[in-house]
Amino acid sequence: MIEIENVENLIKVDCDCNEIIKVNADELTYNQFFHEFMFKNVPVIIKNVDLLTPAATTWFTENKFNIDKFEDVLKDLDVPVYNNSKQYFNSHEKTTMKFKDYAEYWRLDEKKELLYLKDFHLKQQLPELDFYNVPEFFASDWLNECLIDKASDDYRFVYIGVKGTWTPLHSDVFNSYSWSGNVCGKKQWLMIVPGEEDKLKDNFGQLPMSIDSNLLKEKNVKFFEIIQEPNEILFVPSKWFHQVLNLTDVFSINHNWFNSCNIHEIKDSLFKNWNDVVAEIQDCKNMYDFDNHCQLMTKSLFGMDFKDFVDILIHVGTKRRKFIKSNEHFKLFAKFDVGRNLAEYDDQMIDEILKEILDVYVNFLSDSLIQTILSYLHAD
Repeated sequence: MIEIENVENLIKVDCDCNEIIKVNADELTYNQFFHEFMFKNVPVIIKNVDLLTPAATTWFTENKFNIDKFEDVLKDLDVPVYNNSKQYFNSHEKTTMKFKDYAEYWRLDEKKELLYLKDFHLKQQLPELDFYNVPEFFASDWLNECLIDKASDDYRFVYIGVKGTWTPLHSDVFNSYSWSGNVCGKKQWLMIVPGEEDKLKDNFGQLPMSIDSNLLKEKNVKFFEIIQEPNEILFVPSKWFHQVLNLTDVFSINHNWFNSCNIHEIKDSLFKNWNDVVAEIQDCKNMYDFDNHCQLMTKSLFGMDFKDFVDILIHVGTKRRKFIKSNEHFKLFAKFDVGRNLAEYDDQMIDEILKEILDVYVNFLSDSLIQTILSYLHAD
């Protein structure tokens, strides 16, 4: 069971992070992780987590990825591959390959290009493939809970990269949390304390695609350099910009998620993106169905719109209410029960966010969405 204590009068304050510590999984409780890291928005590396299922251990030998074994499972599956040797705007050129073709590239002694298989929705594409366990620390995941329940999408990824592949400077989708578990290999992370990334912006407000420690020191940016070892999971909080370099061949598992600890950050990011869209096309405000066009553009740029966000909140909130009122239990990731204190805190935060949306943005919501929110709140 995942449960929390001492939730009365929790107040969000900016936490001045001075170090990123490593903690053994068996020495960390869910309650500690909630209060000391998620709620305070502070990174942590969790060591010795039992991530793989027994069936998946055959894919790895002496901390090395056995791609031949993996190819036996995937073969003709389409996978997303980024070419780190070719820039595409502020990212890398993306293509789709058959896994067997990527495996053939992996086995080359000399590689002319750096190809990185990442953002791979393996669990969604092959749901019957039971290859890893979600650690209890990351079980309270409203985003994937809702999407998996509805069988619509997910934010669960596999990353497979050769030495030298990398991910450009970015913060995570929706300003969500992420966790990254190194099954094998080493990674270098450059993590920037929230707000410090502004020191890197050019005259147009744009961030560089790539950074190094020398540039960060030159710009007096507060940052941390982390070497992530095999069998370590890094918790990346909201708004922490980061760049990641694979120091060796790497296989990792990553989730993006949010919950009651960072739901305000998600809401703020959504409405900031919406405000930016409205300001950008303000000269078209008299066009037919202007508000709906703004929602469509927000979803295209941000990844979700007002309705998507409200749907997630109400889906999660409805399950918490049923448990609180009638003791109707449910499991997260088919494994973890939710404690009553956590369920009540989730319920409280969802009500708070929905009421704020009605108070501040009611003039920009569709009639049907307003009615959906009101019906949910009045049913309490």
